[in-house]
Amino acid sequence: MMASISLSVPQPARRSFGIPYMYQAVLVAMLGAFMEMLDTTVVNIALPKIITVFNAPVDAAGFVLTGYMIALAVVMPATGYFSDRFGVKRLYIFSMLMFTLGSLLCALAWSLDSLVLFRVIQGLGGGMLSPLGMTLVFQSVPAEKRGIAMSLVGLPMLVAPVLGPTLGGYLVQYVNWRFIFTMNLPVGAVAIVAGLLILRESERIPNQRLDVRGFLLSAAGFAALFYGLDKATDWGWGDPRSVLLLGGGLFLVGLWAVNELTVAQPLIELRVLKDRVYAIATGVTFVVLLGLYASMLLIPLFMQNFKGLGAMQTGLIMFPQAIGSGLAMPISGWLYDRVGPRPPIIAGLLLLAFASWQLTRLSLATPDSTTRIILILGGVALGLVIMPAMTASMSTLPQHLIARGSALTNVLRQLFSSLATALFLTLLTTRTNLHLAMLSQTVTPDLPNVRVWLAEVQLYLVHQGMAAAQAKTYSVLALYQQVALKASIMSFDDCFVVAMVICLLGAIPAFFLHIKPGARPAGEALVLE
Repeated sequence: MMASISLSVPQPARRSFGIPYMYQAVLVAMLGAFMEMLDTTVVNIALPKIITVFNAPVDAAGFVLTGYMIALAVVMPATGYFSDRFGVKRLYIFSMLMFTLGSLLCALAWSLDSLVLFRVIQGLGGGMLSPLGMTLVFQSVPAEKRGIAMSLVGLPMLVAPVLGPTLGGYLVQYVNWRFIFTMNLPVGAVAIVAGLLILRESERIPNQRLDVRGFLLSAAGFAALFYGLDKATDWGWGDPRSVLLLGGGLFLVGLWAVNELTVAQPLIELRVLKDRVYAIATGVTFVVLLGLYASMLLIPLFMQNFKGLGAMQTGLIMFPQAIGSGLAMPISGWLYDRVGPRPPIIAGLLLLAFASWQLTRLSLATPDSTTRIILILGGVALGLVIMPAMTASMSTLPQHLIARGSALTNVLRQLFSSLATALFLTLLTTRTNLHLAMLSQTVTPDLPNVRVWLAEVQLYLVHQGMAAAQAKTYSVLALYQQVALKASIMSFDDCFVVAMVICLLGAIPAFFLHIKPGARPAGEALVLE
């Protein structure tokens, strides 16, 4: 049994600079969360340019992304320990300093190897910013106002993935790829100064010892899982490299879980998962991240690969989703503080299912304006769900477990995001191959309609000066291209059907997510045995 740790509850926020301290702390937390989330997505757009500039192989250049992701996986589980050991304010400033320094070094990179190294430094700082932001909110904001506060801190989680590709595309196309890193410098400097001037130091827990075995197991296990999920869609799930990474990662994470449940001072307190509210809210978070990545991943692929749009054009189509989220998140926070998490979460999941259903009709003829309207609905739905779910997951944890719970929540969020990406990319490929095989058997040249279509294409090519035999060959190739295009569009529709079903199923456990508005177990302790 873990010994109970008694912490004094932070004093009520007093006003400073004319603004209550809790709002100042929320603003500082927003800066860190926005930088970390934006940087996770904006670099993807610059990768082709980086490959050209450094004349690097595609596989090697991929480590610019995976190196950052692995650094997040290594440091994020240890955030709770470092927060308890050194204090949240010190750790936040150190993390922001490391992230900003890493950004500067990335902008100055002279080779691919140096860029990968500097991305790792950047990731080691960035990996702690999101969990620290959540910890800041729960330590400085009263329980009855946490809904609106968390909705503000969580806004970057939904806006940055949509804004990132648009901003990255603009900088790469019209400015310079290095600006995707240098733009972090002024924001980072402001965040560091604001942290020094505004934040109050949290109470440090004495006699904390680092769970070295847990740290090593979690670092190796989660790094292998994240990297395996990222590469399995390219290599194939049956590829020996995928099997080794995913199997080895699961094994190491299993050993880590056993270790965390048996040591006196675990790196992350996994026993918080036996809290019913935390477990249900974490499951809902997984569902909503699946819905988020369904649109964030599939819509850009469809627009760029099949409608022929560029990154900037695609970003402008996607941006209304961020607007919808931005409008809905303060509303969801207001509702959370008054009626609890259940109403906004259920309403959001049902609306997200409706938006996913609308996307099952996506085709080349779908007007961009229609797509924008659907994405706005999806953004509103995501804004209603994500922060009430994450706030609820932390709301029933005692004060001394806030930092550890925040670290676990963010580790799971990162894992869920990687899993969602791998799931939909795999589903897209599998369904495309299935539809292509079925259509190839049914759409044959001996069908009357197909025969007429081939004749018209062949006649057109002959009129353009092509020989009859060559025109016949090209008409058959054109038929295959049309069949492949139809199969691809059908596979996108299938993915959105799956997203819709998952959202509807996720609404079921949400009915059991009941918390009294403003409830917080101050003075209570979660029994950890």
